[in-house]
Amino acid sequence: MKCFWQCCSFALLALLPTLSLAAETAYRLGTGDEVRITVYGQPELTTDAQVSEQGTVTVALIGEQVIAGKTTAEAARLVAERYRSGDFLKNPQVNLLVTQYRSQIVSILGKVNRPGKLVLEGPTSLTQALAWAGGVAQGGSEKIVLTRVRNGAQERTEYDLQQLLNLDASDARPIWLQHGDTLYIPGEGRFYLNGEVNKPGMYLLDRPLNVMQALGTGGGPTARGSESSLRLLRVQPNGSVKELRAKPEDLIQDGDVLIVKESLF
Repeated sequence: MKCFWQCCSFALLALLPTLSLAAETAYRLGTGDEVRITVYGQPELTTDAQVSEQGTVTVALIGEQVIAGKTTAEAARLVAERYRSGDFLKNPQVNLLVTQYRSQIVSILGKVNRPGKLVLEGPTSLTQALAWAGGVAQGGSEKIVLTRVRNGAQERTEYDLQQLLNLDASDARPIWLQHGDTLYIPGEGRFYLNGEVNKPGMYLLDRPLNVMQALGTGGGPTARGSESSLRLLRVQPNGSVKELRAKPEDLIQDGDVLIVKESLF
């Protein structure tokens, strides 16, 4: 018997992360959502309503109830409690179903095949939203920019698509989207190789590259080139161009010109 209860305890502990995640990502009702409220055995109390700007719906017998910000289960419990406390029903079994999702919206912009506004109908991850938009379009970057308003301030976070896909394939928690989020997929950046390099020209910056990796993309320096005298021409925020001494580990930025100078010896 002791072993039985120990096994049950372990099983419950194993379920806790799943239950916690479900609670964290559960859909919360908002303005514009349309709902149907039913009471078991009381078909005359069925209510079809839209959540108002004040976050309320008008329910049969009990009037206006604030349900915005609640999950469907929480809203159903609230309605049941109002029926019970108002002495309308002794043990009401209330069900609340969303019939039309309209309140939770994210925008997907930039280099995707189908940009637009996605109405969230439940927990939706960043990669799921990207799939809804048809994936990254030709010429799009693997960098994804998520903009979110938190505490009145706008936050901007960049994610690497390959890392996100690896994250989804693992047991790690995905990036869940929230109402008002904006996803932006920029175009691929470009950099240029010039001077004593085997293949000078323009190259796509479709992944993070440091100076040495960028140089390798162009076949490396010529026999007359010097890796110790690499220079970067980089556009500054004010529009001016600045020449920088390039270190092998420096990351290449969009628009950079990497110059391999001739060896003096």
